[in-house]
Amino acid sequence: MSLIAEDIRVRFGRRDALGGVSLTARPGEVTAIVGPNGSGKSTLLGALAGTLPFSGRVRLNGRAIGAMKPWELAAERAVLPQSCQLAFPFTVIEVVRIGLQAGTAGDRAEVPMQALARVGLAHCADRPFQDLSGGEAQRVMLARVLAQVWNPVQDGRPRWLLLDEPVSSLDIAHQLQVMEIARDFARAGGGVVTVMHDLNLTALFCDRVAVLAGGRRLALGRPGDVLCDEILSRAYGCTMRVSAPPLGGVPYVLPHSACL
Repeated sequence: MSLIAEDIRVRFGRRDALGGVSLTARPGEVTAIVGPNGSGKSTLLGALAGTLPFSGRVRLNGRAIGAMKPWELAAERAVLPQSCQLAFPFTVIEVVRIGLQAGTAGDRAEVPMQALARVGLAHCADRPFQDLSGGEAQRVMLARVLAQVWNPVQDGRPRWLLLDEPVSSLDIAHQLQVMEIARDFARAGGGVVTVMHDLNLTALFCDRVAVLAGGRRLALGRPGDVLCDEILSRAYGCTMRVSAPPLGGVPYVLPHSACL
């Protein structure tokens, strides 16, 4: 019961966006995908979600995603894109209910409000979605995907959150809140795969890290093993220095020029 991608290749026109990337994400863990802009992070997440064409193999809980019906995919994994534009004047609670109807708990009317409360926006339920700030809108969309897979384990099968830069528009307090939500989902038996830019949040909250560069995977492993000077410097094309405080040993990352 894992999310397994093998030899994923994606081509946009004449450009290879992914050149044979493999990745295994396990339930009970938060798996991060990191790397520089244009390295293929969002493309890989789209392949894992089954939302863009690819060659290779992706299996979700033992089943090839290409053989699953859309409603079957929606019942087992929820996808948070980088951004979402709505053309109609939905209220916040209506947006979250979209996620609920896409999953398997459509008869549980309490779930949308519980999901909004989880992201700290229950008081915004009746506000027009278009009136929200960028950070508030991002958290509402997180509530939507949480509602879709509200129970991290359903009928003995783990469910999955696939998150594309879930903290990009948030202040530090809400970044921590969102990462705690991801970690709690995994601790409850679900699986999380998230595209990340903040390497320090990645080190703090994620169990495994895949480092991409140029459409290929440079490394996959525990943060303490992967977030190192040599791998990160190769990936990002600048000198990186990784250190750790004496208590806890969680690595933190700074560009080399900031460490002088």
